[in-house]
Amino acid sequence: MILEDIKYQLDQFYSFDNIKLSFEIADKAGLIYYNEGKITKAVFDLKEDLDAFRELRDLDGQINIQVSIGEPAPENTFNKSFDEIIELISEAGIYQEEEPLITESRDVSDLSASAEINSALVVKISEGLANISGVEGILAVRPNGEVLYSKDVEDPDFESADSIFLYNQSKELGDILNFKNLKSTVCEAGNYKKIIINNKNILYSIKVSPTVQPLKTQIEAVKLLENA
Repeated sequence: MILEDIKYQLDQFYSFDNIKLSFEIADKAGLIYYNEGKITKAVFDLKEDLDAFRELRDLDGQINIQVSIGEPAPENTFNKSFDEIIELISEAGIYQEEEPLITESRDVSDLSASAEINSALVVKISEGLANISGVEGILAVRPNGEVLYSKDVEDPDFESADSIFLYNQSKELGDILNFKNLKSTVCEAGNYKKIIINNKNILYSIKVSPTVQPLKTQIEAVKLLENA
């Protein structure tokens, strides 16, 4: 998957300043400028920034990438991490550029007590996620660690705590409490990878087979939740 290849290259230069990725796919060319963990500009097939990644989203095949160090973007028109971009292009047009981000955080216990959880819907969503190709196990938990659903998980209580820890480590402080938009990320967990999805006060923790590309599974899982 093209986006998986691009993410792999960007991860190698996470702590570097002013990285330029030049790449070719078939007869189309693109550029991605990357600085301190953020993509500052992207161009592909006459599309720019988020639209460029939408073009890349469903592409597969051979990609040729060249990396240049110390080349800043001619202009910074974008300022998103790769994970943020994946969330945005997976939201099927829900995202609007001018919409401000939520920065206010509330206490987890307040959210857990006040949120109405439809247990039947959580089970239905979880079973749908479990049927995605490459998913080896699925867990649905509240932010306080209460397990609502588990399948092919040896120790749900331990896994729920692990999932919350991984999600907190992968996001900026307080982001786990921002429930305005669907949130998802790929986390390293020992010798395997997990996809953690936060939606409507529920964390879905998905263990991914090493034989599949987690980014593709992540996109499929997010689309399932969008349509639930």
